[in-house]
Amino acid sequence: MSVTFRERMAIAMSRELGDHEVVLTGAASAVPLAASLLAQRSHAPGLTVLGAGVYINPQRLVPEFSAGWDCRPTAVGDLGDVFAITELGIDVMFYGGMQIDEFGCVNVHEVTTPKGPLRGPGMANTMLGHTAKRTILFTERHDPRTLVRSVDFASVIGHARRGRTRSELGLPNTGPAALFTPAVLMRPNADGAFRPDLAFDDRPWSEVVAGTGWSFQEQRPPRFHPTEEELTLLRSSVDPDGLLRAQG
Repeated sequence: MSVTFRERMAIAMSRELGDHEVVLTGAASAVPLAASLLAQRSHAPGLTVLGAGVYINPQRLVPEFSAGWDCRPTAVGDLGDVFAITELGIDVMFYGGMQIDEFGCVNVHEVTTPKGPLRGPGMANTMLGHTAKRTILFTERHDPRTLVRSVDFASVIGHARRGRTRSELGLPNTGPAALFTPAVLMRPNADGAFRPDLAFDDRPWSEVVAGTGWSFQEQRPPRFHPTEEELTLLRSSVDPDGLLRAQG
């Protein structure tokens, strides 16, 4: 049975989430939302999902939370609640970005191009990345323009920035725990640098290496395999409309 890269990413992500945790996804985060709903309906029934921070426990997968009530949340908060959550702290925050670097710094604000600066979408509250117990990073592109050696602008700090560690920068949480791309799952090594941990498909490993803006050992890691039960539950309960299949 053919499995799309978005389905693989969602299933692998769901395994990162634990029961009774509180997780927050961004505004355009179909894959993290699918992962969260799958976790709720499998191994983490007590998981609390904050879609875009304000849609509490969505019941339906949507491509982006600008769809509002279309995700059928059990309750809705406001921006004040998002900032209150920041102060209280949550367990997991998901981040994608225009750039993600070797140490897990994320850029959603501005990149340098031959034609000058290109502004990104920004974010409503960067501090969530520094107050959540851990962050999970993701991108639906595996290319050196997205996966860069060092971000042009650090919207959220990873394990290090310009030679200074999280502790040296005074950041209290553990930082990014995983980085998901269509090709691999990466985890930080002892120095905080992201290295491949699992491969999501059989593409030539040289292609994965060439698509990453930093260097690592050219050895393919073990292959990730979703279980039949996970895939069936994802397609029947979380994504019956085939959103992840249509776009993957």
